[in-house]
Amino acid sequence: LELLHPVHVDIAETEDGLAVRAEVPGFTAKELEVSIEPRRLTIAGKRETKEERKGRKLLFQERCSDQILRVIALPVAVDANKAQATLKNGVLELKVPKAATAKTVPIRVKASNEGVEC
Repeated sequence: LELLHPVHVDIAETEDGLAVRAEVPGFTAKELEVSIEPRRLTIAGKRETKEERKGRKLLFQERCSDQILRVIALPVAVDANKAQATLKNGVLELKVPKAATAKTVPIRVKASNEGVEC
């Protein structure tokens, strides 16, 4: 039986994007998988710990497997291609810029008198 452990996450919105801090103690960068979609962040990880006992004939061995998974709906659309992630002291930090928003552009309408009857 493998249990998924919770990932504790803080998300802060800045002027330019989102800053995410996730607690992933004991995991290395190679054991973590982070994926970002325009409105969703997924943090997953899996590690196995092995206990070695030398000088004895092994009759039975257990391994501890830790898995984490967290899927978060983001409050704003982000540009996943420009995301940056760092891992230090068991804390994963992500900096994700906001996606470019569609701008409303006023369009000037020119009057045409051709073919108009009143």
